[in-house]
Amino acid sequence: MPSSKASVNQALIDLKAASPTSASQLSVLSKANQFYIYINQQLIPWDIYEPNSENRGFVRYFSQALQIVDQQVQGLTFYVTMTEMHSLPSYGDHVVVLILGDEFYRVPKYCHKVGAVFKCYGTHQIRQQLLNCLSSQPFYLKFALISQSLKNLTYRLPLLLNYQFQKLVTILSGKGNVTLIHDIPPGYFNSEDLPVEPIASRRHDVFFDGSISHDQYSTWSLKYWMRTPKSFARGEMIKNLKKTQAHHPQLKIELATNFKFAAPDQTTEQSIYSQNMMQTKICCVPRGTTVETYRFFEAMRYGCIIITESLPSCWFYQGAPVVQLKNWDELEEVIQNLLQDPALVQELHQQTLDWWAKKCSEISCGQYIAENVKSMVV
Repeated sequence: MPSSKASVNQALIDLKAASPTSASQLSVLSKANQFYIYINQQLIPWDIYEPNSENRGFVRYFSQALQIVDQQVQGLTFYVTMTEMHSLPSYGDHVVVLILGDEFYRVPKYCHKVGAVFKCYGTHQIRQQLLNCLSSQPFYLKFALISQSLKNLTYRLPLLLNYQFQKLVTILSGKGNVTLIHDIPPGYFNSEDLPVEPIASRRHDVFFDGSISHDQYSTWSLKYWMRTPKSFARGEMIKNLKKTQAHHPQLKIELATNFKFAAPDQTTEQSIYSQNMMQTKICCVPRGTTVETYRFFEAMRYGCIIITESLPSCWFYQGAPVVQLKNWDELEEVIQNLLQDPALVQELHQQTLDWWAKKCSEISCGQYIAENVKSMVV
């Protein structure tokens, strides 16, 4: 099966071939859209066709997605930011914003001033997180989820009230509806372009390599004892994975933990991580600071069988061929049942690759963005 990068390149070739414009005209059209990275109020012109843009590993997925958009729509200005909620360098109906890193589920203050907003982690997950508290979760996790939700709400509420006010003003003025906020996949971070390995020949039955907590605290610190939803969930996952390993020593379980999220320049570690992931049959995907993680999409891109927690009700998750646990205590039984059924593993492997291609890949994300901004230039 061809790599993801090859698929993206082929899609761009197909789009160009389908267009009646010449190569020189395509070059002109590609310059019609303007792309910028806007971080810490610094505006950085961005060449989305540069594959190795310096220190821009976190947007590599979106550079390929926006190449798809660039071949279908012209005349727009794209700002890609991590968490900027309050201001942009410019506004207008031609402005499109991609917000990639806001984990507080906020609504941007400038939403009514731009043509479209596409956001990772969405704006409604607080509600779902609170609903999860009503399910069969351990008491401490319920407490941690409620505490985190209340914290997120303090960041979110002022911007949400502004959004509702601007929506009312827009409707009363007869200008239609305020700009919608579209959910998009977070994409991947630690993921190299590798040929897909057949699931039956992969050397790891189960794999997890990741952080337990973003920070290390002294045992004298209150934060050391106040576990977050991330540290609690990952701690429970690791406990049950170790129990599975002890009960089934014949299984090839690869488990590694660290204290920090990988930095963009850790190319050696990134390569090892990608190779291990590609050699994995079952990938455990516990929540991070939010229920959505890069690991989910990295595992899906490689066709791993994903075991995860409850997922948001977004278009790219609904119906996904993954195993969602109510509690990590179920992990041992689920792993056993999967590995005892090679035909099921093969079926889920293929379904996962198909889901990646149709719903979560750079191509599908690019097509989704393109379809939702075409009306802005009609």
